[in-house]
Amino acid sequence: KIYGESIIMRIFYDVETQKDFMDLGAPMYAKGVEIIRPALGQLTQYAKDNGIMLVGGMDVHFGTPEYSHREVELIVNGGPFPMHTKKGTEGLRKIPETDFGGIIHPHYLDEHIDLEIFKQGLKQRGILFEKQMYDIHTNPAVGEFMNYAKIDEAVVYGVLTDWCVKDAVLGMQKNGIQTYVVNEGIYALEANPGDTKKAVNDMERAGAEFVNLKDVLEGKIWRS
Repeated sequence: KIYGESIIMRIFYDVETQKDFMDLGAPMYAKGVEIIRPALGQLTQYAKDNGIMLVGGMDVHFGTPEYSHREVELIVNGGPFPMHTKKGTEGLRKIPETDFGGIIHPHYLDEHIDLEIFKQGLKQRGILFEKQMYDIHTNPAVGEFMNYAKIDEAVVYGVLTDWCVKDAVLGMQKNGIQTYVVNEGIYALEANPGDTKKAVNDMERAGAEFVNLKDVLEGKIWRS
């Protein structure tokens, strides 16, 4: 495993605010999701203005045989969702409000960890991790980076509450990172109305705190 000296302790964590989730008519567009775009923009700008490290997950799909074991969510592999965020397409890109230009750490097929990408991301104060499943922690580089940078607190926002947001939060809480989920910065697909309530309950039981945007922007949420 890769560990380093304490570099940063707090991050803002952006969950897949990509065009294929956020733009009207996109394959995974959740009706009404545009309501959170102003909050997403404010959070991104606040992090930039205050020197807070921006970290995020990127849904990246290929639809090819070598990735089929990771892309079980796609209809082509028997899953519930159409092809989305395909490599090389416009829908893969982040929306303007949250595009912080982070260094990208791929989810390599051999799952190796690239320390040089960590170093570049820290220098640039922005890093994105690719994934092919709901859970960002299926890319082993994520946990390694959190340990390397000794992250202990994370403001979390993005989509979708009942899927990728939940998995990101639960994984961080399990690894000892206190998460603060921004109420105005998350949105659910709600294919099943009960899924969102269960997701929120699961996150709260794991120790996550749900906070208001105003308190985040006023710096009132941090424990340490």
